[in-house]
Amino acid sequence: MFEEPQWFSLMETLVRIFQRSLSHRSVRYTSYIGDSSHLLLHPIRMEKISQFQKLNVLDMFKKEWELLRKLKQMSSKLSDGKFGGKGRLTDRMIDLITTYYGNAIRQNKTCLSDMRKAVWAVSFHIRSNDEEPLHSFCPVGPNSWCKYQSQVVEGSVEILDTVTNCQLQ
Repeated sequence: MFEEPQWFSLMETLVRIFQRSLSHRSVRYTSYIGDSSHLLLHPIRMEKISQFQKLNVLDMFKKEWELLRKLKQMSSKLSDGKFGGKGRLTDRMIDLITTYYGNAIRQNKTCLSDMRKAVWAVSFHIRSNDEEPLHSFCPVGPNSWCKYQSQVVEGSVEILDTVTNCQLQ
């Protein structure tokens, strides 16, 4: 008995949704946001859909961070004569940022506006420092991944090294 791969049924569903978008919703869908690691879209089947574009969100971040690593490797000493150190883009920081962005996308994959807010929260949070705390986009509450926001709720805000103390789940 032949069993279809999981991605095949998802692909067929996408084709149907895109084909009937005009008649059911009075709009023409043009893009699909997804993670290419689990979805293969066959080009012949996708020809049935006019103006189809697949946007690989996680691949986009992966390529950005690969570019950051490449630029970091190619660069020489900075104007102060240092290669790295405090306040510099390190491999560890690139890994942390990649993880945080991935979590923000995965945890909010059903709502684009929440995903956008979560990505902005990570962007501002990692740039935050003791002199200029940038936590306005971070989730508020005692269970927040942002220690600053959880301490605001508890009433025990301390000055933190925000990058090393942040823990995204």
